[in-house]
Amino acid sequence: MTQIPTPPQAPGPIGPLPELPGATAGLVLGICSIVFSGPIIGLILGFLGFQKSREAKQTAAMNPGIYANAGIAQAGYVCSIIGLCLGAVTTLCGCGYFIVIMLAIVGGAAGGGFSP
Repeated sequence: MTQIPTPPQAPGPIGPLPELPGATAGLVLGICSIVFSGPIIGLILGFLGFQKSREAKQTAAMNPGIYANAGIAQAGYVCSIIGLCLGAVTTLCGCGYFIVIMLAIVGGAAGGGFSP
């Protein structure tokens, strides 16, 4: 009786899987964009976090199962989008506030002051 040979199997991973480059940086920038969602700062941090997380997600999509923290890239992506939205709202509100103050100053100066 002859035995049927089993096909060779690929060796399993030796040690832990490597970390996805840029995933943790994207998450940190996304969280910072939410925390520091002031005018302009929230937009800058959110945009940088969005770019880092998007690159990490694309790398994970091209190499499925190779990296350990693909979920961190997704979390950074979501946090960055939230931070971008908050930064945009605060920037628009800041610009509106600036316009109202400038109109009040110009209107007060054009009125010539208070005369009884």
